[in-house]
Amino acid sequence: MTVIIIPARKGSTRLKNKLLLQVKGKPVIQWTAENCLNVKGISKVIVATDSEEIASVFKNSPVEAVVTPSDLKSGSDRVAYVAKDLKDEKIINVQGDEPLLDPEDIQKVAQALDRSDVSTLSYPITTEEDYINPNVVKVVTDRKGYALYFSRSPVPFYRDIDFSQMLNSFRFPVKKHIGIYGYNRDVLLDFAYKLKPSTYRTDRKVRTAQAFRKRIQDKSYKCKKRQYRY
Repeated sequence: MTVIIIPARKGSTRLKNKLLLQVKGKPVIQWTAENCLNVKGISKVIVATDSEEIASVFKNSPVEAVVTPSDLKSGSDRVAYVAKDLKDEKIINVQGDEPLLDPEDIQKVAQALDRSDVSTLSYPITTEEDYINPNVVKVVTDRKGYALYFSRSPVPFYRDIDFSQMLNSFRFPVKKHIGIYGYNRDVLLDFAYKLKPSTYRTDRKVRTAQAFRKRIQDKSYKCKKRQYRY
């Protein structure tokens, strides 16, 4: 069985209480969770939060809320905390501020776990603004779509050509990583409780990067391009 767990920390360094911001009468986190209910083949949707206020959003809702310890260091740690008490074999981690993900794309991440230990999504970057933006995580993949490297830096870097030339010379040369992760449960728990944070992950604050310490195959699938604005 497959479960979606949405880590939802109330504190945010860039936008205060962003998950509780009201959009057309609902907080962002509620839009995200209710969108996940539309994914086929999912046993349940759980919000893992350090906030009673966020948890209260889901009273009398088909979405379950679990209050987690406030000292957990990352969203993945929060997901693992909930997953350790579940029997579901596939765990999908959807970021709480991604209400516009297509349910079919989330389903792709779950299906990919039949062939990979970890899966995620990406789509082509088409503007230089995104390419150089450190808030946009880039992913480099091999020809089969397996992730080679994640970075907030402009990667891959092509010598002696500018961004427009790069787009014209290569097919999807730069990809944006989307904040959704699929894990086989045992791999997630190993990831969260047995591996120490690597310098690579700590320096870049890219959680997926930690998987490479164990050489986990991470399949990156192209998703439908969306305008992530609300």
